[in-house]
Amino acid sequence: MKRTLMRKTAMTVAGLTLFGTLVGGGTAVAVTNGADTGLASCVTGTRNWGGNILSQYGCTEYDLPNGEQQVFGIGTDGAIWTRWSRTNGTLSSWTSLNGQGRSSVYAGGTAWAITLSVIGTDGNWWYNNRGGTASGGWSGWHR
Repeated sequence: MKRTLMRKTAMTVAGLTLFGTLVGGGTAVAVTNGADTGLASCVTGTRNWGGNILSQYGCTEYDLPNGEQQVFGIGTDGAIWTRWSRTNGTLSSWTSLNGQGRSSVYAGGTAWAITLSVIGTDGNWWYNNRGGTASGGWSGWHR
């Protein structure tokens, strides 16, 4: 089942800004790291993914067909970053998908074929498509 951050809502609880809900259950939140209120750790309904993402955009989780999950967020450099779980329980390193985002990253698709959507620095929607196999690569950002 895919989980996509469809709508961003913000609420402040005990000094933390919480963001959004996930389609299909669970929650996606940005937990501030205390050093900079504009940065957050990527936290979803399944785990704390760590990292430093821009808290105003939160992160998006996508369930892969083999039981792994993949998350996407906007890093401190404005680029779109991803991290995924492995079937043995370990996590990959954060990997840049490049591009520059100024919105939450939306993930949709079926099985391994994922389409990411984000508003770029030019105000237009940009897309990056992942191939439909377990070893599929990304197409690169296009409008």
